[in-house]
Amino acid sequence: MKNRFGVLWAITLLITLLFSEAASARKLKVYSLPKAIVPGQLGIIVFENPDPIHSVTRASCTADRLIGWVKSDIPILRIEQNGKQVWTSLGSYQTAGDSCIATFMAPAIFTTGRATLYIVNGSDPSIPYYFTIAAKPTAALTGVEGGIIKPLANFRVIGDGFVPEGSVNEKKARAELEQNIGLSHLSPAEQWTAVNHRIMKDWDKLPTGNFLYLEQGGKSWRSFVESCGLSTAGEASATSGTAAGMTLEFSAPPDIQPGPITLTLGIRMNGAEVFKTAPITATVAK
Repeated sequence: MKNRFGVLWAITLLITLLFSEAASARKLKVYSLPKAIVPGQLGIIVFENPDPIHSVTRASCTADRLIGWVKSDIPILRIEQNGKQVWTSLGSYQTAGDSCIATFMAPAIFTTGRATLYIVNGSDPSIPYYFTIAAKPTAALTGVEGGIIKPLANFRVIGDGFVPEGSVNEKKARAELEQNIGLSHLSPAEQWTAVNHRIMKDWDKLPTGNFLYLEQGGKSWRSFVESCGLSTAGEASATSGTAAGMTLEFSAPPDIQPGPITLTLGIRMNGAEVFKTAPITATVAK
């Protein structure tokens, strides 16, 4: 009798868990996709929030290809084209009310033409959504978060069409500089110049990356990415959720002067700079 009750209890628990998972893993609606991105480029996707009760924010400079379906605490993507199927994680991810905003990477193995995307919540895929794999990359800067840049301070640019960041060991570079020139004994301005010059040697060897060009009064600087993320345009609604854009964080040069400064982003893919954005103007604070 005890064994019978034990079996019945186990079956009841299993059924409850299955129904709970089915209830929570529903098909999600996609509200926005990029019009066109090239293989290996990041795009923004806006979709229905599977869990509006809990807020989630994650920042990533890339998105990982998966070997297949995997269990995940946030949705994953299945992207198809011409009989090829690629599973991928989302990169930066942010809940915003009824919506979620995230970045994803167009599969590097895809070719020019239409691709089909499914957002998979648990094990439940959405209906198919479509976007275009383009032949040539495009990107844009739309502004500076807060509109102000200060010398030696970190700031974030907002835009679209960025690419995944390669990895440079900044800790190792600083250790080398400490041993060779006594980095910690230099002024903050001298430290910025030394670290920037050292890291750029490695950054130029990366196959992909985003590089910021700053120009002011005939002088120019180039800065490497410190971190990546998303900037949202307020609370996104379930039907009109939009992202202000992807973000890249940089450290400002020490010798920029109060007044306007011009910013341009260079996009590097396959070991070469393939695109530069139209310049935007920001303000250096006093």
